[in-house]
Amino acid sequence: MSCIRFQQNINKFIKSELDAEDMDFFVGHAKKCRECYDELEINYIINVGLERIEKDSKASFDLKGELERKLKQLEEKADRLYKFNVYNKIVCITAYTCMVAVIILSMFDFLGIF
Repeated sequence: MSCIRFQQNINKFIKSELDAEDMDFFVGHAKKCRECYDELEINYIINVGLERIEKDSKASFDLKGELERKLKQLEEKADRLYKFNVYNKIVCITAYTCMVAVIILSMFDFLGIF
């Protein structure tokens, strides 16, 4: 199932149209599955290469290296997004805990317990 999902998203990847969740899966799967990575590499070289030929016949053609750099950048981006989400959850939990503590202390003060 993972390979099918990966293959369905190859064109979206090439066009930079993947959302964050699919991007995280896509990059991770490309690192683990050699067959899917090879298929991605072939599609990337064909699609991007043809596009470059149409636009500029003197364009750079280190497409394999370019693909590897793009996957690395997206992996780093996914890692930053994951860390951001973790920190965001920690801040929210801390804020909610403080709000509950303030409400409880206000109730105690209102009832004259302290």
